[in-house]
Amino acid sequence: MITPSAIIEWAEAQKRQKFTWLEDHGPRSKRPRPETEAENKLRDAVIALCNGRAAA
Repeated sequence: MITPSAIIEWAEAQKRQKFTWLEDHGPRSKRPRPETEAENKLRDAVIALCNGRAAA
């Protein structure tokens, strides 16, 4: 069974991962990626979060 605290921990880890990616590859980084790639990462994070909530 997935507990609410497990979902929160997972979501926080996802958020940290995305912020790290943006720091490394976002528009103000030394190695920026195409704009659409950052948007896709954010979209994927939101979808994953929603899927995690649906599974709970």
